[in-house]
Amino acid sequence: MPQVQRTDAATVLAPTSLAGPVWVVAPHPDDESLGCGGLLAELTDLGTQTWALLLTDGGASHPASVSWSRERLAGQRLAEWHAGLDLLGVQRGRRLALNLPDGRLPFPQQEGGAAAVAAIRSALAQAVPATVLLPWRRDPHPDHRAAHALIFAALEDWPAVRRLEYTVWLPERAESADLPQPREATVWSADSGRQAARKAAAIRCHASQLGGLIRDDPDGFVLQEDMIRRAVSGHELLLEVRR
Repeated sequence: MPQVQRTDAATVLAPTSLAGPVWVVAPHPDDESLGCGGLLAELTDLGTQTWALLLTDGGASHPASVSWSRERLAGQRLAEWHAGLDLLGVQRGRRLALNLPDGRLPFPQQEGGAAAVAAIRSALAQAVPATVLLPWRRDPHPDHRAAHALIFAALEDWPAVRRLEYTVWLPERAESADLPQPREATVWSADSGRQAARKAAAIRCHASQLGGLIRDDPDGFVLQEDMIRRAVSGHELLLEVRR
């Protein structure tokens, strides 16, 4: 399995180096906890103004369930998102959810893309960001790639914003072309060890994705324990592409 090159002390990311307001943008509920939950906990502990934006309704993870309609599941996932962010310290008044369609997030040039860009721009304008944490541009999930493109288009009004791209599925699903290429990006390492317990607890808030809550869709999504262990242990990787 291809891997992002290991980092060294020269690439350690100090949470104190991130100017606020900091926005974390997630395609689905749980992406922010998996990708950079430790960093979020550090930022909120420091008192850095931290905001969260959720793009999709998260309702497509169990399409064959009879007992869990898409609407019911979307409501459950929104509640899980709030519960996870409570543990990570993001204030309730600094969270916005756009309820775009899970599994059908458009790219900017596709139908619905311009409206999605406008909605993201309007959300971010509530506290113009200095730093944005967003999915890696080639994270191996179509919604994650679309989210990246939408966010970059929304940020055209604020070219000076620092953009750090977190990874969710890269270690599990990446092909070589998905990884950062030589000299493409600075690979930052955020030590999440101090916040491992909070990050793990935030991930566990997403009960609908853990396999025990929804029992009538055998092919529905389940977040594997190996992935959770990997996400909680060690360092979070954030990629800063040269512009």
